[in-house]
Amino acid sequence: MSKINDFLNELDDYELAFFAKFKLSTYMKVTQSKIKEYLVERNLNESKIEKLIIENPTSKLEDKLERCPRCYSDKIRKNKVEWTNTDGGIGLEDEIAIADGISGKATYKNEVVCDVCDFWLEDPNGEKPVPFSKKILRGIWEFIIRI
Repeated sequence: MSKINDFLNELDDYELAFFAKFKLSTYMKVTQSKIKEYLVERNLNESKIEKLIIENPTSKLEDKLERCPRCYSDKIRKNKVEWTNTDGGIGLEDEIAIADGISGKATYKNEVVCDVCDFWLEDPNGEKPVPFSKKILRGIWEFIIRI
């Protein structure tokens, strides 16, 4: 639990508000309880969290750091992942990846995710979690295209 406490201590109130709203539910129940206790210690309740999210200052964007477009945090995680979703791609990069795949080589790209609010900035393989409503709309759209 000290690792999560270390991370939470690095967050300002705005980042912590986004963390509570968007990422808290991704943790196991026991860890969620500990994080909620931490939120109480930092004097953050639901109404204050919502208020901080609404008034999050965009002035952070003026420092030229790579930031999350949702919460403006610069706590961005980049993971090198094997690029597997090359179907239907058009362009030299896609052709090279396909040729590499045929010859047994892997092509790697960065998967870029915000550590604060779990927003996916780059998703080369299309793996980010999709809300149920979007899945339904995609299914309807694919059905219409097939007709």
